[in-house]
Amino acid sequence: MGKDADAAAAWASLLQLFLGVQPARFHAIAAREGITDRAIRALLHLGTGEPKTMRELAEDWLCDASNVTGIVDGLEARGYATRELHAEDRRVKLVRLTPAGVKARERIVAELATPSPALLALGADELRQLRQILERVPGGTV
Repeated sequence: MGKDADAAAAWASLLQLFLGVQPARFHAIAAREGITDRAIRALLHLGTGEPKTMRELAEDWLCDASNVTGIVDGLEARGYATRELHAEDRRVKLVRLTPAGVKARERIVAELATPSPALLALGADELRQLRQILERVPGGTV
């Protein structure tokens, strides 16, 4: 195999790991939390920092503002987020996580940070090598 073929095979393996395992994890977490998969992604994206405008969220999530409204509605229904009026422009709504939203986010992050059983099937040396290789990928991400 050449470099391009090796890169394609490695990428295919990573995609299979994430697309084959992660959706099931997201569905299980979403069911437990009583929210959608998209709401989980929203919780992860909102974090615990400064609130974001609905427009910023639409741009960040690469979706229409009407989709953001539905996602934020779901988070509000669970008590995980609130909408506030922008101090300088009352037409603009800011979205902020509530304390319950921050706790839900912490639970979700902890669960998602738990390695997949597929990775845990590798030996300690293989995991160390994989980690070292992935750390060398430019930009720190795959």
